[in-house]
Amino acid sequence: MNKNILAIAVLAATAVSAQADVVGASAGVYQWKQNWEGDIKSGGDEIDLNDDLGYDDDNGNSFYVALEHPIPVLPNIRLQRTDIEISERSTLERSFTYDGKVYVATEDVDSTTDLGHTDATLYYEILDNWVNLDVGLTIRMFDGEASIKGTSGEGSVDLDAPVPMLYGNARFNLPLTGLYAQAIGNVISVGDNSVTDMTVGLGYEVAIVSLEVGYRSFDVSLEDDDDEANVTVDGIYFGLNIDI
Repeated sequence: MNKNILAIAVLAATAVSAQADVVGASAGVYQWKQNWEGDIKSGGDEIDLNDDLGYDDDNGNSFYVALEHPIPVLPNIRLQRTDIEISERSTLERSFTYDGKVYVATEDVDSTTDLGHTDATLYYEILDNWVNLDVGLTIRMFDGEASIKGTSGEGSVDLDAPVPMLYGNARFNLPLTGLYAQAIGNVISVGDNSVTDMTVGLGYEVAIVSLEVGYRSFDVSLEDDDDEANVTVDGIYFGLNIDI
């Protein structure tokens, strides 16, 4: 009887250990040095973010959590939040119309462009060795706006639509070094509308913690009747990840 109990205990411990090997969670936080370029439009003139509104560089944060499980038919899940927002005060050098408001040269205006979003990604792990490959679908929920406020009034366009995007994440581990290279992409293109979000980075991992540095480029091209936005935000990021 004692031998049977011991055998059952060993089998149970082995099963728990195997389960632990295939169930995992990870999380990370990044700081992103953002360079803004592009233009916006709402029922009037194209407004250059740099020349007209004085946009230059800003900082934003991003963090994520991900859970992987051993059930083959069910996708894994990754949730990520990214802050992309810039505000500036500038003195206009020319007149233009935005959202039905006329802004005149020499007028002081306060402007904000917010492309912040939350991603919910369902994905499958295709490869899991020294090359890791995940593919899936992201639903990106924008919750921002593009606004201009001056003595002429305030014009604002909401940027708060859900956008489905294809997701891919490839990681290449350099054996016995702790070093790795990673590329993550979320993309969609439908007609004149497209969103491309690409990240490439290099990292160094010790135990469950890794430090990462890389480059992220976020490009939005949207057109809805008289409203348009063609914006690129890119720059270097630094990150910290935990993988258990």
